[in-house]
Amino acid sequence: MKTVKSTVVLVGFAALLLSGCAVSPEVESRRQAIEADIDEILSLPLDPSEYGETKRCLSDMEFRSFRALDDRHILFEGRKGKLWINKLRGRCPDLRHGDVLVVRQFGGSRMCEREQFQVADWFDWPWYQRWPWHWGTWGAGPMCTLGDFQPVTEAQVAEIEARLEDW
Repeated sequence: MKTVKSTVVLVGFAALLLSGCAVSPEVESRRQAIEADIDEILSLPLDPSEYGETKRCLSDMEFRSFRALDDRHILFEGRKGKLWINKLRGRCPDLRHGDVLVVRQFGGSRMCEREQFQVADWFDWPWYQRWPWHWGTWGAGPMCTLGDFQPVTEAQVAEIEARLEDW
């Protein structure tokens, strides 16, 4: 009897959880239109001698910082004004709310396409989880997967950000 009751509660909880994930057709069509606009902006050809080629991996030495543009695109800011956008293989819901990418690296000191990561706060790092710094367990978000690193111009980034502001 306990098993049946707990199964019913679990199924009900799962149904409530999944119902909150649904989006209206209008919202989804708007999201797809913005995604198509971003893809169009990113499809503009750049001079490879000036901006470089699309990279499969990005070394830790090549970039200084990153920031999320939306739940699918990360801008990596490099040395000497170099910029790359990584279009993730799927949506990453917590991307805009974290400060740290916890990458499951297989390539040493670089991030590569198809590697998985989680988004976390600075306070989620292991040294903050030991006494006396244990301030709570925010935890890391779901697993997300990197795409390739495409070089972009500041103008492209500005145009993408302008489109996303309308969203």
